[in-house]
Amino acid sequence: MRILQVLTYISADGAYGGPVAVARAQCAELAARGHEVQLVTAWDEQADPTVPGVRVRPHRAARLPGLGFAGLTSPGAWADVRRLARDADVVHLHYARDFVQMPSAASIPRRTPTVLQVHGMVRPDARATARLLDALFVRPAYRRASAHLCLTDDEEAALSDLGPVGGIVARIRNGVPLTATAATWSSRPRIVFLARLHERKRPLAFVEMAARMIADGSPARFDLYGPDEGEGSRVRELIASSGLEERVAYHGAVDPREVATILASAQAYVLPSVREVFPMALLEAMAAGVPSILTDDCGLSDELRSRGTAAVTDGSPAQLADAAARLTNDEATWTEASLRSRADVAAHFSPASVVDRLERIYQEVVRP
Repeated sequence: MRILQVLTYISADGAYGGPVAVARAQCAELAARGHEVQLVTAWDEQADPTVPGVRVRPHRAARLPGLGFAGLTSPGAWADVRRLARDADVVHLHYARDFVQMPSAASIPRRTPTVLQVHGMVRPDARATARLLDALFVRPAYRRASAHLCLTDDEEAALSDLGPVGGIVARIRNGVPLTATAATWSSRPRIVFLARLHERKRPLAFVEMAARMIADGSPARFDLYGPDEGEGSRVRELIASSGLEERVAYHGAVDPREVATILASAQAYVLPSVREVFPMALLEAMAAGVPSILTDDCGLSDELRSRGTAAVTDGSPAQLADAAARLTNDEATWTEASLRSRADVAAHFSPASVVDRLERIYQEVVRP
């Protein structure tokens, strides 16, 4: 099958987050199964965009001012999608309300089946700009799509909130491969935050958790990694004002190729964020055997809690600290949690199981 996937942005700082890991994992597994896979993306001209077995076609990214990720644009990517879509059996867009995805979707010939996967990024928005973009781009794309891929009930409900949709609505998971090197126990644990420093990700709660644990005598070190999206200065100020500089550090953005190394040297991963649909960094930590802690405002919370493979908290610094202490104070407890984390990813979030489902969806929408 000739498959064209379209991704918004690849950058050296990993700022675009989960959709990049999802697209790369899908494309690599599809190519390994013998499909002809191409990936078109905007690019910062610094990151290594390669994916094994996949023809990656990166194009220079530009930004419209004042719009954040929504302002990402790449006329070269639009033109490439328009040309390549003519010969593709299916086009799969990792869709968002941005100026890479919207013009690309609009350029695809109507005869070519399209699959939209929004990763929780398109939600009803009452702002005038969003309403205009929905009328011009989003609703037409939703109506003409052959399939919509949803991660959660909330994401499926948001489809109808934006108006009539065409094609099938199908559930799909995200998957990550197990890392080659798993984390190991240490009596002086390293506890990490690996996410964008955005208010919704709550990095300040991580620092407050660290302060509690240090006050209680924990020997742990605490490290934050991720691009600054508004909370960086507040994180630095809280670290300094709390006198935590020797034990807590913010290291800035990190190249996605370094993530596996960071996780392999960690003993716990903490994600204090709220309104999280399907956190890929959490799955990457679990795939590395890093016992993980999250909040109950996450699309995976109930599932992971039911299997006992991650610690689910109310998100308060007190509960985060208690969970991190339980997981890192004792080698036997830590080892059991580490093994259960990797086993859970292998059983429920492998790229192979995701692509099994994806192939069936592609086959359903491809016209004879």
